[in-house]
Amino acid sequence: MPDVRLLIPAGMKPAHVRASRIDAPVRRLSGATMGTGWSLSFAAPDSVANTAVVAALEETFALVIQQMSNWEPGSDLSRFNRETGWHNLKPDFFAVLSRALEIAELTDGAYDPTLGVQMDTLGFGPPVEVPALRRKRHWREIQLAPNTHRAMQPGALALDLSSIAKGHAVDLCAARLRALGIPSFLMEIGGEFVGEGVKPDAQPWWVQLELSDIAPAPGEPPQTDVALVNLAIATSGDFVRRRDGISHLLDGRTGAPIRGNLSGVSVMHASAMEADGWATALFALGAEQGMAMANAQNLAAVFASRSPEGARSKLSAKAQEMLG
Repeated sequence: MPDVRLLIPAGMKPAHVRASRIDAPVRRLSGATMGTGWSLSFAAPDSVANTAVVAALEETFALVIQQMSNWEPGSDLSRFNRETGWHNLKPDFFAVLSRALEIAELTDGAYDPTLGVQMDTLGFGPPVEVPALRRKRHWREIQLAPNTHRAMQPGALALDLSSIAKGHAVDLCAARLRALGIPSFLMEIGGEFVGEGVKPDAQPWWVQLELSDIAPAPGEPPQTDVALVNLAIATSGDFVRRRDGISHLLDGRTGAPIRGNLSGVSVMHASAMEADGWATALFALGAEQGMAMANAQNLAAVFASRSPEGARSKLSAKAQEMLG
């Protein structure tokens, strides 16, 4: 049987890694947020209280929910979906929306952050009410004013940023943990991870990829483990969240659930928001176009596809540089 596949950040400097090591026990916290769960493993000085850590994380969760949740009727995003015209957006909301639209442009709409109505219709999102117009609006019709953080809702568009906002939340949590003086941690929200430093035993924070609902094909590694040393990872898969046999992952070009042999895509990036958005985008593009895009954007990505023999995986060029 082949050995376990190990992916380690390219160019990792031993001196920087050693500096993050702290002689303290690993602490573990967890809870619920954003319709999913969160977990944190970390090592920190005794002066860092667990209550302070939880308070900082809960403040971060509340910020993201208030701005970008499509499940909260009073959120900034829900108001954007209801009200036609120009909106003054908070910096985080504006940054996430801007990047989502950039990824939509790069993928020619395979990734589409305006699929709220389709998600509602398929039962994966909350009921969405948008003004009725004679023609369907397009995500390209959203106008942005970067200098003033304003965005124009043309009407009849329902944002759904669940494919990228969760990654942004992970990034914000990591920033809060650093600000608390925590040098070593593994933070996760709903399967999106960011790792900082190394554990007290000098080992990385290892995360095992889950990219398929079937066993690996003969000759494939039994598993792939990623060393999250100052690195984030996000995964999109059609087997994780289904309703009546239909995947929650949609192709923005058709608005329909994605069907095919591709079962999962993981993206590793310094930013969890980038990893989150791109994992969904690459899955929507499909195995061949997705791999071409990953290489064009210099993304470290792992693709898994179903075959009669089992799951088979392919690595982008950037991911191949991480092979340990």
